[in-house]
Amino acid sequence: MYGPIDTRDPASCAAAYTGILRWPVAVGYRYRPRGGCTCGTPESCPAPGAHPLPGPVTVCTAEQLGDELAASPGAALIAPTVSFDAIALPREYGMAAMISLDRVAPVPCLMEGDRAMLLVLPSTGRYAVGGMTDSAVQVRSGPTGWVALPPSHGVRWDTPPWHEQAHQPLPLLHGQDLRSHLDEALRVVAPQAADSMAVQRS
Repeated sequence: MYGPIDTRDPASCAAAYTGILRWPVAVGYRYRPRGGCTCGTPESCPAPGAHPLPGPVTVCTAEQLGDELAASPGAALIAPTVSFDAIALPREYGMAAMISLDRVAPVPCLMEGDRAMLLVLPSTGRYAVGGMTDSAVQVRSGPTGWVALPPSHGVRWDTPPWHEQAHQPLPLLHGQDLRSHLDEALRVVAPQAADSMAVQRS
């Protein structure tokens, strides 16, 4: 049995990711409150404390993960995109899509800075964005793709990938099921963004 999942606590999150979800998880670079990212370029790092170490992602066992987190406070939790595909898109697009999707089914959603990431069944993300011309919408898929998981620095769950009460994984949707919602979000948000830019220029 699992206790309450504290998405701000690395050990609690690691137990949920490996135990409830059965996701492969690795440890990434650390974030230091006064020193920034440990990657060696803290001044220019685009995702301090929220990206993997160099080379292939080395997945940890649950025990190894606990030891690594205890030894490296502030370390990122990194999941290769093998248990899911991640659709990365601008925050405002993601929020518009989530409002529509909430009427259909809960979709796990990560927030990282000005980006949202919607999780779908593995190898199906391309069906959600096929034909889209907006270069800001990307799919992360397969063992070479990855996402940083909460509580990595600057990353949080908008919709966690588990049922809060039952501690069971949320069923992931096929990417095709998101297509119409993403199309509608782009139609709604794009004119608003254009209007906002026009106001700023005036």
